[in-house]
Amino acid sequence: MPANRNATAVAAPALIVRKPRLTLKDVAAALDVSRTTVSNAFNRPEQLSEALRADILAKARELGYFGPDPAARALRSREVRQVAVVFHHDLSFAFDDPLSIEFLRGVAQELDARSMTMQLIPKMGRTVSLAYAFQTTADALIVYAEVDAELAPEVKAFSKPIVLVDTGVTGVPSVRMDDRAGAAGAMEHALSQQPDRVLVLSFTLDERQRKHRLDLKSPRSGSVTMERSHGYVGAAHRLGFDLDRIDWLEMDDTHPSGELDRIAGYLKQLPARTKLAVLGMADTMALVGLEALKGNRRLDVVSVVGFDDIPAAAAAGLTTMRQDGALKGRLAVRQVLDGEKSDPLPFELVVRNT
Repeated sequence: MPANRNATAVAAPALIVRKPRLTLKDVAAALDVSRTTVSNAFNRPEQLSEALRADILAKARELGYFGPDPAARALRSREVRQVAVVFHHDLSFAFDDPLSIEFLRGVAQELDARSMTMQLIPKMGRTVSLAYAFQTTADALIVYAEVDAELAPEVKAFSKPIVLVDTGVTGVPSVRMDDRAGAAGAMEHALSQQPDRVLVLSFTLDERQRKHRLDLKSPRSGSVTMERSHGYVGAAHRLGFDLDRIDWLEMDDTHPSGELDRIAGYLKQLPARTKLAVLGMADTMALVGLEALKGNRRLDVVSVVGFDDIPAAAAAGLTTMRQDGALKGRLAVRQVLDGEKSDPLPFELVVRNT
């Protein structure tokens, strides 16, 4: 049917292009101050001089930043102001593991500054079941545990503000370091000492993960264990180190000292004068490896490298990959309450006696 020549032409609606919303990080970079300073200007004015706060507020408004998201501000103003932390082990581990203590210290520091409280939900296991966590009475949720693909829909459907730590689900905010790159750096250092074999003291894996541990083209995952495994494997491959010369010993990271006999049994099987490097996915594991090697005269131990840089690592002279647990905790709170996005957390190889 021909068009009506007398019909009034209707113009297509103009496409509205929205500017991305500025964040505290953007404003801090533009003003050349820390994110904490900008946050204090809006949330904790008593922390700054009147002149500095006025200057920050004026310049922030020039940039088009008018403070934290109103929804987040409303969250903080509720009568019950509490953040729940879902922890992957039991309470005794949470208050005994040095990195976990630092993480919780960071969470507590940020919550104290806001006069908020913390609810700790333990005993969830490394592959966390979030059914109980979702029933929390807290206003927001920090999940400090691995979240596998099967739980992704539950996480995405959670109605309260949520942030993941040391894991990732597409579309859900997270705070984490690049574990793959950190592990690769640890392996590169170990291989620079030209070992004959490498022993990796690993977190436990399930059968499916174990099958794919040596995949050289593996996609990124939400598992710290898999990311560090792939980091070790990828670095070894790039440097031409035969993957068959890497041995894997999975350990219970809640009680690593209970693995001494298993490590000692492995060491006895190696030929005399083997040049051995040991990599621990956590300092606590690497330190148990050092204990098992104490008094060893059969093998030539060329390198022992941990991960985290807990105080005991420095005391033992352990070479390790450092990450800042307290910073991770502070950023998790800022992310879940302020929407302050964070870059991958920094890490650094600390070379000591091992």
